[in-house]
Amino acid sequence: MPDVHHPDGHTLHFHKTGTGKTVVLWFHGFGQNHLAFNKIIEPDQQEFTHYIFDLFYHGNSVWASNTPIKKHTWKELIQRFLDENGITQFHVVAFSIGCRFGVTIAEQFPNQVQTLTLLAPDGIQFRFWYALVTYPYLSRKLFHRIVTKPALWNRLLSVLEFTRIIDRKLLRFAQRQMDSEQKRSQVYNSWVNFRHLKSHATKLGQLANHHKMHITLVAGTRDKIVPATLVQKLQYRMPQLHYHSLNANHNELIGMSSNLIFKLLHNQ
Repeated sequence: MPDVHHPDGHTLHFHKTGTGKTVVLWFHGFGQNHLAFNKIIEPDQQEFTHYIFDLFYHGNSVWASNTPIKKHTWKELIQRFLDENGITQFHVVAFSIGCRFGVTIAEQFPNQVQTLTLLAPDGIQFRFWYALVTYPYLSRKLFHRIVTKPALWNRLLSVLEFTRIIDRKLLRFAQRQMDSEQKRSQVYNSWVNFRHLKSHATKLGQLANHHKMHITLVAGTRDKIVPATLVQKLQYRMPQLHYHSLNANHNELIGMSSNLIFKLLHNQ
């Protein structure tokens, strides 16, 4: 499976499947890798060529720096990928935290992205807790201490469960995602170093209007991680964005979106 290399030492790993003229770039969610889309991508599809990426801190992609990922560096990596593979026009499908990468591509290559499909999109709407722990320096230091000191993390979870500040399903998700040192490190690095890859509904609306880009937001009505109510608010603000909801929780959304995703790809 090939890689894209940046002069600063970063490596972007991807898997290629299919032989068709229609090119689709796929970006998975937190705690996954390129295999996350195996359940919906048929390897022998003749209409599509799929490029499924590992995010940094996931799979075999490597971010060789202690500083956050900037949009211009991500653009440089994707430009190298496009040049090396002879790609001019393409579609983007992204899930959860992978939407930060997908949306940034749409912003940086607006004349080349044909459709942008965002499942449980992260990085568009303002999330108070995410902003609190990733932007102020002291908050990041505290976040790092929580990640590196599991006893402190476990006490925090106990307090949150006792006070019921956070939904129990969301709390269980947090416990599963941070039940080992490796997972806690992955959470910290992803949250902190992906923080500059963000956008907003107005920007997406401009992409849809000015570049005739077909942008679809997909939400799960039982999703506690990226609630459907938050996703739908984006469409209320920018009616030119298309919105679909499915009876799915966060982890079910990729599988249950298969028919919708390929319908959107076929119609463009």
